Amino acid sequence: MFSPFITDLEFLTFADYPGLIARCCFSTAAYRDEAFPLVGIDLPEHLVSAVPKRRAEYLAGRYLARQVLGELGHHNFTLLRGEDRAPLWPQGIAGAISHNTDMALCAVHRENGMGGIGIDVETRMLSKRAEALWSGIVSKEECAWLRQQPQAFDQLLTLVFSAKESLFKALYPQVRHYFDFLDARFIQLNLQQQTFELELLKTLTPQCHIGRRFTGHFLFEDDTITTMIYF
Repeated sequence: MFSPFITDLEFLTFADYPGLIARCCFSTAAYRDEAFPLVGIDLPEHLVSAVPKRRAEYLAGRYLARQVLGELGHHNFTLLRGEDRAPLWPQGIAGAISHNTDMALCAVHRENGMGGIGIDVETRMLSKRAEALWSGIVSKEECAWLRQQPQAFDQLLTLVFSAKESLFKALYPQVRHYFDFLDARFIQLNLQQQTFELELLKTLTPQCHIGRRFTGHFLFEDDTITTMIYF
């Protein structure tokens, strides 16, 4: 760990996930480009002209990936990205990275017959922002259902946004093409068990077909919402 850029790192147990999850807090204000060589990671060419915020997010995620991959025997592995901008995980490893403004998450597991993993962390939307963005995240029917729930609409919309992000991250390594937020619908929420369910509304591959359902897990922590889907 290197301070003050990364101020905390912990391994989490979340939703009985059989792999490894690491989380850290980071400070964009404390970020300096010198942090890259400090951990033996090169500043990638595509970030040379990026703003410091983007560089800080990238480094925090890659730093976490190095920690968890080291636990699985891939020591000092530098996680690069492919032409489609998706991370290039080691052979036999499934993984996902996410970040919000000051927190990063990384989850990995050995495939060994398991499917994908998607993890996402979001800062709760402000109410005004939720009202402006909902139509790009949920259908009118989903929106009406969310508004009927006792929880605040902005909190639930952030949850659905995060859940659909997790679904995309879990499925993309298999389907290898982009799909939209509206190509899946949020059909179930269990606050006690902290689970949700999504259903595909289009066929992406023969295995990821229309009507296939995915169960996910979520966690509310103050204004932070974390979701995970693994299968």
